[in-house]
Amino acid sequence: MGGFLGKLTLAPVLVVCLVQAHSVWAQSPELFDTERRAFRGHGWTFNAGLHGFSASPDSVLSLYQIALPDGSRDTLHQGVWNHSGHRALRVGVGYWGVAKRPIVWDRWHVSLAATRNASTSAFNGQILGMDSVFIDPILVDSGRSSATTELAFHLFRAIEIKPDFFTEIALGVKWDHEWGANFSRTGPDSLFIPRNAPTLDRLALSLGAGLGVRTRSGRYLRIHANYDALQLRPFAEEGDGRVQWYEGQYQPWNVTLNWDLLRPKPAIDCAKPPAKDRPGEVLFGDQMEKDRAKQRKQQKKRAKKQRKRW
Repeated sequence: MGGFLGKLTLAPVLVVCLVQAHSVWAQSPELFDTERRAFRGHGWTFNAGLHGFSASPDSVLSLYQIALPDGSRDTLHQGVWNHSGHRALRVGVGYWGVAKRPIVWDRWHVSLAATRNASTSAFNGQILGMDSVFIDPILVDSGRSSATTELAFHLFRAIEIKPDFFTEIALGVKWDHEWGANFSRTGPDSLFIPRNAPTLDRLALSLGAGLGVRTRSGRYLRIHANYDALQLRPFAEEGDGRVQWYEGQYQPWNVTLNWDLLRPKPAIDCAKPPAKDRPGEVLFGDQMEKDRAKQRKQQKKRAKKQRKRW
């Protein structure tokens, strides 16, 4: 009996929690005009901002030893790798649409962006030289691309703060390609563990968040931050979104200002057929025209009968 009463007292609490959760995720249909009253449900978007290719971590201890036949170990190099990533301008264009009945995601977005990745890694330490004497080498890894393009598909969800203002979260898949890439290693790299050349194509899962406002003209201005959360191909060594360029690992991220445009719907013209996305606005359908023609014929017959009587 006590367990049954406990369930009865717990039920209202669960109902309240569900109502609160729905109120957090719910938003008015006017925010993105989901009822298509004034605007079409899709349009172009343009963005510009800052792209980062940050070293993570920016320094790593490096020690390379080999086993000798007598069981002892010989040190080939010891020191620290210092990594430095670079930032660049990012510009992009895309096409986005609004879900008519949003459940989890309320918008989708296909975009193409361009930026540039670059990095430098320098070894600070000693290597084994002639006569088993340690020397200070000059060993530098450098990588740079003429351009880095990103083709991405994202799903968005907005959380309305107050009318016309909202926060958003995003989940997406992106494909990066390095154009005109130039990678080089200078110095005595024979005493270091060989590394594969950096890949030119990457597939990654990205996450993002931002703030947005709906303007009086019905457009949307958003500031959005995004980063690579999981690199899918090639899979990252640490199982995350960092990119491997020789000895360094770099985290791609970006912060952009987005200007989303929606095309307004044309004014209703009763003399023209209704638009395909406005089936409820049919004023003169086929059946109505048939009924009207039938009424005209009946009126003519009644007029003839009256003339014959007179």
